[in-house]
Amino acid sequence: MNEAADLEDTTVTAFVLDTVTARAKRVVKQHQDLVLSNEAFDRFIAELDKPAERVPELVELFKRNPKIPER
Repeated sequence: MNEAADLEDTTVTAFVLDTVTARAKRVVKQHQDLVLSNEAFDRFIAELDKPAERVPELVELFKRNPKIPER
């Protein structure tokens, strides 16, 4: 590792931190991406296109704990 850090003109600590950070970002990105089959994607879009329905429990929750004051 010393040789690699030297080649990058950095410290071993900085080299390791940069390497681990890059790997961690790749791992998180892999788990954030949603991969769907064409059929599943079509069903997903169809659900999004449906009119929204009120959920009474959520309406009540937001009345009790508003994040944005009503105008």
